[in-house]
Order: sequence, then structure tokens, then C-alpha cells
Amino acid sequence: MHNGIYAGLLFSIATFVWKTRRGSRNPENLPYPPGPKPLPLIGNVYDVPRDVPWKVFEEWGRKYGDIIYFHTFGKPIIILNSFAAAHDLLDKRGAIYSYRPQFAMANEVIGWNFSLTSMDYSEKSKRQRKYLQSYFSRQLLPNYYQIQVREAHRMLSDILQDPENYRDHIKRMAAGITMTLAYGHEVNSMDDQFIKIAEKGVKTIQAAGAVGAHIVDLIPWLRFIPEYMPGGSFAKLPPGTREDLQNFIHTPFNQVKKQMAAGTAVPCYTTTLLEETKGQDDEGVRGTAALTYSGGLDTTLSALETAFTMLLANPIIQARVQAEMDTVVGKDRLPDFSDRDKMPYLRCVISEVLRWGVQTPVGVPHRTSEDDFYKGYYIPKDTTIMANQWAMLHDERLYPDPYKFNPDRFLEGEGRSPQFDPRNIAFGFGRRQCPGNVLAENTLWIATACLFYAFKVTPAKDEKGVEFPIVVEYDEHAVRHPKPLKCTFRPRRENSAAIIQQSLDS
Repeated sequence: MHNGIYAGLLFSIATFVWKTRRGSRNPENLPYPPGPKPLPLIGNVYDVPRDVPWKVFEEWGRKYGDIIYFHTFGKPIIILNSFAAAHDLLDKRGAIYSYRPQFAMANEVIGWNFSLTSMDYSEKSKRQRKYLQSYFSRQLLPNYYQIQVREAHRMLSDILQDPENYRDHIKRMAAGITMTLAYGHEVNSMDDQFIKIAEKGVKTIQAAGAVGAHIVDLIPWLRFIPEYMPGGSFAKLPPGTREDLQNFIHTPFNQVKKQMAAGTAVPCYTTTLLEETKGQDDEGVRGTAALTYSGGLDTTLSALETAFTMLLANPIIQARVQAEMDTVVGKDRLPDFSDRDKMPYLRCVISEVLRWGVQTPVGVPHRTSEDDFYKGYYIPKDTTIMANQWAMLHDERLYPDPYKFNPDRFLEGEGRSPQFDPRNIAFGFGRRQCPGNVLAENTLWIATACLFYAFKVTPAKDEKGVEFPIVVEYDEHAVRHPKPLKCTFRPRRENSAAIIQQSLDS
């Protein structure tokens, strides 16, 4: 690390001299936004938080305001802690705020440069985004209801037979939906060959850590230093990391191509886009298919786990959801998408899950493509912009009592004024907003509805009959997941098991 910092000092000096010779790009001499005081040349390297940075940035916001500036080795970084600022810059000025910083560790060292999420804004990224938007457009989403309903019903059957491993069954359901949509591959268990390949591939992003966690993110040219030289130790990845990622990208894609040649392929994202592109963009189809799985699974699973955890932790809210479903659905079938508009309270629960759970607390950083000025502050070209979704979704100005899980905040009618829709924050901003957000919410809705229609979920008891305490805690990563809780599933009616079995047979 120290060798990298020494190299960074030289780099900073060279950058400073170069910028000085270029002349000022800030003719009005406006200040940068406020932020922590930097050290000479190296800036705020030692201030950059490594653990739960979104909470540190939220704390900085109380001191410095909604827009915070700092730099590392001369590289400017701005944190946006309010929706208003994010909307003004990332949404309204998307033409210059839709680029990505250089994710040296993730993209160049590990190999995630195939991913649209981390790809810079370009004709290539626009083309690939169109692929996803066309296949997952709102008008086509009803075509995928059958897959989502089928996998939700399988989840119920799995939990009925093996309730202790309920988290595995929820994950299998989410993986089954994304794998079927991306590659037409049906997943019967988490031991599935393609799921194992995908799991290993997706986990490689953990080696990258948060942006800025590695010295190579601060000084990208260090990636050219061999591992055995001072400053090159960051490149010593866990064995198999790059290989696992490449297997994930290529293996299921190549399988679909073989099936298409043999006439046995199941219609899916990959087959549709290969036919539409006529084989002229295998790279783009392959990368976006992998992103459909890697980008869709983890965030959807996080939201599902939050919904489950919070309905377990709040039995009154669970009972209200179930009472609403009983009125709409009745007693002889499972919920389906035709019921959704008649269940406003469940929608409020889903909204609060998206807000309170904050699946991606800082999203993916943006980058400015040219100088900008905002509210009397100077924002230089190539500034990394981080939208702190955690702070926005816990902003007391938008959500009074923000740390309380309270679906009632989104109720409408009878003179109520629902609070700000968290979907405007939770799925990102501007031209880099998640293209699969509605699909993900559909999965979240059908899984939550089916699970709590079929089962009453309560805390488990020890051998003395005492309930285990419900303590809600999260594993804090780039995608947050609540920690497992001990619980008991009890079918809500005598015919619940029969209804679940009937749903599988139909």
C-alpha cells in the first residue's frame, strides 16, 4: 500500500503540473463543494471509508451538507446525499453525468469490463442497453408472469417439505427465474451445474470490493505492475477468480448456441437477441445475458429476504397483508398477478421494503464528461459522482422516522398524502437506471404474496418453548442482505398443502 502511495505522490505532482499548464477550467473561480480537509497532494486517501461507506457519507452530510467533495491523489469525488441533488445532476443533466469512472480493479484486473453496469457511456453501451430494454419492456413483462408464478409455487412446495432451509429455497426460486429468462434453463436445485458456474462467477466481484478499496482504483496505471514487484500485490487474486468469471460468461451462452444449432433451444433472452442481431454482436448478447443473471439475482434476492425478514419481525404487518389477500384471493387458490391492483397494502409493504432495505446503498458511481457548475459550486470534468441511496432513502425530509419499517407511510386515499415513492431512488438515476427494475419488482411481489398467503411465519422456539429473539441485522456489502433468522412455517389453512400441490400439477 505504501509503495502505491509513493507512486501516487509522483502521479499527483505530475497531474498538478499538467493541470496548471493547461490553465484554469474554472474561469469564475467557484469553490468546490464542502468536504473533509485534504492532506497535501494525496488528498483524502486516509478519509475514504472502507466499511459501510454509505453510513459514513451520511454522517458527513450532517456536517457538510447534501453535496460533499473530496479527492484522492487529485482525483475528484462528489457524494450526493439528497434526491434533489441527484435528480438535478444525474437525471436532468444525464448527457454529461452518465459516464463511469475507471473501475480498474473490477474491470481491468478481474475482467468485469464486459458488464453494461460498469461500462463507460458509449455507442456500445447504448446498443446493449437497448437489448435489455426491448426484451424487458413493460408491454412484454406479462409474457414472463408464467415463469415467475411457476417458480414461486415451487418455492412453496420446497418450504413445505423442508422449512429449515427456507433461504435456500427462496434463492433457488430467484435463480430459477433469472436463469430461465436469460438462458431458457430450468433450475431444479442449487446443485444445478449452471447455477454453480454462475455462483462462482458472480462471487468474483467480491474480490474487487468497493470502488476505492484498492490502490489500483486510485492509481489505475498500477495495474500494469507485475504481481512480484512493489505495489503489485493487489493483483494476487484468489485462485481461479478470472477463470470462474470467464466460465460464467461463456458456458451457459455457448450451451444455448449449441441448442439453437440442434433445434432444441428454449426461447429466452439469449435466443431472442441472437436472432435479432443475426450473429453480428455475440459479445453484446453474451455480456447482457450474463448481466441479466448477475445483476438481477442478487438485488432481487436481497429485497425478497428483506420482505420476509420484516414481515416475520412485524407480525401485525404480516397479519394485515394476509387479511387483505384473504379478502381478494379467497381460500381456494394462490395469488396471481391479476390480484395485484386490488392489494394496495401489499404494494405499500413492497415500497417500504425497497426504501428501508436499501438493496444497493451507493449504486454504481457516475463520472462527469465535462466541467459543470451547480448551486455556486465547481464540478470538474472526470469527477466521480456517488449517489448515496442509503442517505436519500433515510432522509427525514422525505421519510419522517426513517429507521422505522412502516408501510403506512405509502397509503393513499382518505385524505392521506403518501410519502415520496422510493422507486425514484432505489433503482438508480438517469440513463444508468436499472433496466430490469419492473421485472425485479414483479418477482418480489409474486414471491411475497404466495409465501405469506400459504404460510404464517413466526419465530422459532427453543427446547423450552421460548421464542428465539428477532434481531434484524445485515451483512453490509455493495448489495445488502439481512442475516438469517430462526423461524417456523405453519400452513394457514387445512387445504394449504393441497392448494400448493394443485398449483404444481396444473
